[in-house]
Amino acid sequence: MTIRKAFGVAIFTGGAIALLGACTFPVRFATPAEIAAAKAPPPATIVAPAAPPAAPGGLTQVQADLRRLIAQVGPSVVRVGTGTLSGSGLLIDSQGTVITPASLVAGASQVTVTTASGQQYSGTVSGADAAADVAVIRVTGATGLTAVTFGDSSAVQVGDVVVAVGNQVAPSGTASQGIVSGVTLTGLIQTTAPMGSGTSGSALVDVSGGVIGMTTLGAGDAPGPGVAIPSNQLTAVAQKIQAGGSGTPTAAAHLGATVADASAGGAVVRTVVPGGPAAQAGVQVGWTIIAINGRNVAHAAVAAQILSGFQAGQRVVLTVQLPNGATRSIPVVLGA
Repeated sequence: MTIRKAFGVAIFTGGAIALLGACTFPVRFATPAEIAAAKAPPPATIVAPAAPPAAPGGLTQVQADLRRLIAQVGPSVVRVGTGTLSGSGLLIDSQGTVITPASLVAGASQVTVTTASGQQYSGTVSGADAAADVAVIRVTGATGLTAVTFGDSSAVQVGDVVVAVGNQVAPSGTASQGIVSGVTLTGLIQTTAPMGSGTSGSALVDVSGGVIGMTTLGAGDAPGPGVAIPSNQLTAVAQKIQAGGSGTPTAAAHLGATVADASAGGAVVRTVVPGGPAAQAGVQVGWTIIAINGRNVAHAAVAAQILSGFQAGQRVVLTVQLPNGATRSIPVVLGA
């Protein structure tokens, strides 16, 4: 039995071999073209460049806001050229009346005014107040220009974000960003926004787009710390110049002291100039000015703004609060 099975297997296996040997399969060789294609390197894969990473949402919004402010204010800022100096000025009406630093146009009677769109006009310096550093220019043949929108400079506080927008005349347009770093008692707004040659007369703009000041670098237009003439003072001086045809130079009034924001409101006296108006009136360091001539002083910038409306030699009454809580009314004759 075992032998039969063994032979059966042998016979079957032999038959299978014989059967396979009797079968034939077609054989096809690759063509030369197919061989060449097989040996060729794979085609390069083209990868599109990755898109640059998006800026964080907060920075994107800040960038958009800065662009909006510059685009909003830019048409109202013009370039003022005297032939030797060049700076900026602010349009205050649609007919081309411009205010600019008096230090920029000192000694000039005729200037060139160029708008952000490239329109060029001949301008005449109609008046100037050298003490306030404000001059008024009138151009001929202009209509439909965009006047600036002024903000309330008395509301300015240290730390406020500001943008200095110079003339946007290509290719020399300027803009810089910073904060209000201080307010002097003569009313000037100090800012960290960088200032360079040619930036006098730029618009200092708050985050809402209101012009709260006009920057000035003084005589010679040399680079220096950012300083701006507050908008409330600008408009008051410009009105006087326009009403009289020329500015009446007046000495800027000063108190002879420095102040800072008081934690509970008001302007706390930090230093008193020896022999100055405040010292002569008996004002002391540590006292807090809470009113001037009956006008409430909410913080240091308000004190500066109120005092900027007075001239040297005028008398004001300071309402001060002492460290013990007592209040006093102290008359002070302002100095120059």
